[in-house]
Amino acid sequence: MARQKGFIEENVYEEAKKRIHHIYDTHDNVNIAYSGGKDSTVILNLVWEVAQERGLDSIDAHHRDEELNPGLILDNVKYYFDQPWCNMTWYALPKNGSFFCLGVTKQITYWDPSGEREWLRPKPEWAETMDDRTEVLGRHGYDQIITDTYPKGKVAIINGIRAEESLVRYRSVVNKITDNYIVSSSLDRTRLAKPIYDWMENDVFKYFHDNNLRYSAWYEQQLWSGDGLRVAPPLIAESMKTIDKWAQMDPEFYNRLTEIFPEVRAHERYKGTISDEHIYKEYGKDMEGVKQWIEANVDPEDSVYPRMLQKWKAVKRLTETQPERYLPGGTAEWVLKHFVTGKIIHGDIYPMTTQEIRQKYGRKKPKINKNRRKK
Repeated sequence: MARQKGFIEENVYEEAKKRIHHIYDTHDNVNIAYSGGKDSTVILNLVWEVAQERGLDSIDAHHRDEELNPGLILDNVKYYFDQPWCNMTWYALPKNGSFFCLGVTKQITYWDPSGEREWLRPKPEWAETMDDRTEVLGRHGYDQIITDTYPKGKVAIINGIRAEESLVRYRSVVNKITDNYIVSSSLDRTRLAKPIYDWMENDVFKYFHDNNLRYSAWYEQQLWSGDGLRVAPPLIAESMKTIDKWAQMDPEFYNRLTEIFPEVRAHERYKGTISDEHIYKEYGKDMEGVKQWIEANVDPEDSVYPRMLQKWKAVKRLTETQPERYLPGGTAEWVLKHFVTGKIIHGDIYPMTTQEIRQKYGRKKPKINKNRRKK
């Protein structure tokens, strides 16, 4: 019988604290990943509440400074960085990211050490820069650094991920029945914990109001501009949809951003005139078409190229075992969109839900492309 969502008697606040206590009980070291956004600010304060209940006088945290952050977010990070109960390490390290512009995704490096472009701002003088490192951090680089700060024992990295914000985040917390908010990482002794995964946005701001807690004024700017209340790098595909609102929210930041990445202004001007429908029509027929799109649009010299091919191979295996979920309607359009927007660089592709399939194809069972390559 399929599992279904249900309600429990406890409220999300009490449940989150129980989960954090359990994280402390089952791990030797606990560290909060603090972005400065609303959800991680809830986590930081909740963990501090629990730590005090356990007789602790401080908590460990870290901030991953990705260079392209507006000042109102950084001000909030600095506020908590300065709190005596918060042992926070502020990292400013070279790390790979993505830049989506006019339908094309390319790789950029935050705090690029090559000198090929200017930085958006200087590195904070209090930041840990680890100047002896020569490599650029990959997807799991920070998790390794945090783990290495603890000589031994199990490590829990707590973050503010909430399932409400995306299907991918929801899927990440429904695959287990027991301790579903604690998942494995790429490291043997490190786990990633999401104790507020079931909070809604209203729960977040109610917690701030009830406890008179500081949160970033960036959300006030987003509210008045009509943008979504979320902190994300400005150049990723999702942010570039509303990049014009950044000019309203922080003109100084936007001007500096477009000095360094002048393509942003072209994207802002023409994004409404560009349609991807021809891309999906040409390359979205099957998985071989997706591969052709990668080969035609991603520079083989770019480090993104082998990563995309690796992702393509992994997803192709899934389409062969679950074609009704990954190739609904007999096409690979669902998969192709993750590559075109660059989302695949930062995560995995989850299958379409029954509701999504019905919304797109109606209540009829979608046709499946039977012409799969034989082994």
